[in-house]
Amino acid sequence: MLSAKRLAAGAIVATATAATVLAGGGVAQADVPVWQANCHVYNIFNTGGMANCELPAWHQVKLTCVAWPVPFTYWKYGPVHYGQNQSWASCDSPGALVRVEVIQA
Repeated sequence: MLSAKRLAAGAIVATATAATVLAGGGVAQADVPVWQANCHVYNIFNTGGMANCELPAWHQVKLTCVAWPVPFTYWKYGPVHYGQNQSWASCDSPGALVRVEVIQA
């Protein structure tokens, strides 16, 4: 028959082991700024754009568009995405894209 001391010691060791496993399982890689995440932006037919990053970073595509016949610029933003997921957006009319960039979300 096991003594109370052995049962208590076994319970402490089991609890410590389980806590270590759970704490280690939750460790995630730290996010990096978009200027260090090797992000790429793409112009899509001078109307839209997309962005994705190679390293873990929350990012968003930002488009600068122009409206005619009275020229004024406006900005369109894509949805916020993480890492290699792609953020897409498009201007309101064909050929209206002036600039595409990726920003930190």
